[in-house]
Parts: sequence; C-alpha cells; structure tokens
Amino acid sequence: MRKLKKRPSLPATSIKKLAEKTAQIVVDSDPKGKADSIYSSARSSNPQWFQEVVNALRTMSGAGERCMFCSGSESSDVEHFQPKSIFPHLAMTWDNFLWSCTICNRFKSNRFPPDTEPGPKLINPCEENVWDFFYVDEFGNLSPRWRTDLNDLDPRAVKTQEILKLDRQALQESRQLRLRELKQQVRDAVQLYQQGKLSKAQLKQRRKAWLKAPFQPDVADYCFLGPGNRDEPYHTFLSILT
Repeated sequence: MRKLKKRPSLPATSIKKLAEKTAQIVVDSDPKGKADSIYSSARSSNPQWFQEVVNALRTMSGAGERCMFCSGSESSDVEHFQPKSIFPHLAMTWDNFLWSCTICNRFKSNRFPPDTEPGPKLINPCEENVWDFFYVDEFGNLSPRWRTDLNDLDPRAVKTQEILKLDRQALQESRQLRLRELKQQVRDAVQLYQQGKLSKAQLKQRRKAWLKAPFQPDVADYCFLGPGNRDEPYHTFLSILT
C-alpha cells in the first residue's frame, strides 16, 4: 500500500451513466443480480464512458499501474472496495472503485468486515494515509504500527494485511530489494552533492524520478513522503533540499 493521488473527477458522460446504472440496480427486484449483470456488461463491452473510469483509475495508480493494495503487481482488475455482492447499490459508484492486481482481488473477494465477518474495517488507500497504519521495516516487511493507546498492533492494519495477504513472501522480497537499492542510490547522491558534483536541482530531479519509479513504489513513498523520511540517508537528503 501507499499514498495515492486524489481521486479525480470523471467526465460528465461517465458520471451520468454511472448514476443511470445505479438507479437501475436500486429499483430492481434482484439488485445483486442486476448489479452483476450491469457491471459485467460494462467491463466486457468497455464502452467509452466506462473506459474513462478505467483510465482515471490507471492514472491514480501511477507509473507502472501498480496495485493499489500491494504495490507489487501490475493492476488489471476494477476492484469494488465495498463488494458488489454485499453492497449492490455501490456496484457502479465511482468512489467505490479501486485498481488492483488479480491476486489481491481474489484474496479480498467478498470479505469486508465488519459487514461480512468480525473485525475492524479495511484501510482504503484512496481515502486514508496508509502510513498512519503501516511502516516498512529494514527487511521489506509492510508491518502494522504499534498503537500505544491500545498497547497492541493497529487492528485495522492487522486485518487488512490478513485479508489481502500483504505479507506474502514475494512482496517482502521485492520491497527489501527496492529498499536496499534506493538506500544506496540516496547515499550516493548525498555524497556526490557534498563533493560538489550534484546540485540541489539535480537532487530534486532524482527524488522525482525515484518517486515515479514503478518498481515497488510503496518503498519510495514511505522513505520520502512517509515516516521513513526521518531515517538515514533520507533525512540528510531531504534536509539538503529544504
């Protein structure tokens, strides 16, 4: 997970069509069946108005279109944060769409506590700062933060990690590799600046490039925009830019 761009406004045509489809679902005698039918038709036929929805999600996801949940895999699925099987009236609601990889989409499936099972609600990466709930440790693990007020790990982070399997080995290994590479690149940049071989403007360009790099973007986000910016060499690097 990582901080995501603010959800953009859709073209008027797409907004109108989504509203029309939602109205059809709400009045139907079988809203779940109607939601499945309408969504499946829109996804398979991909009319221009729905393509605009997908395009907006792809833009929000950033370079490489990495999954909004795991940040490791390329996205391919329009994910209903609140499952359409449980909340059919939200099946065609823009604010309920995320862009995810098939792996995370399958793990999440129709699970949505506390509506479908006991537990706290999942973290929505489009609406919440994920670094209030998680941190990236030196081994590349996306770990729940400790809550001093509860004297325990953050329950929402624990549940989100459990359902989406955000601690799966492939993700941990790729985060660890990215973390090592990025740390060395930042150290080298600081040294070159101190030697007078790089300017502040060039450091800013490198930071921009690191944040836009598609490989495990949650790592750069954590190190430059999250709590990781207090650690070295990121603290020194960012202090040069201020």
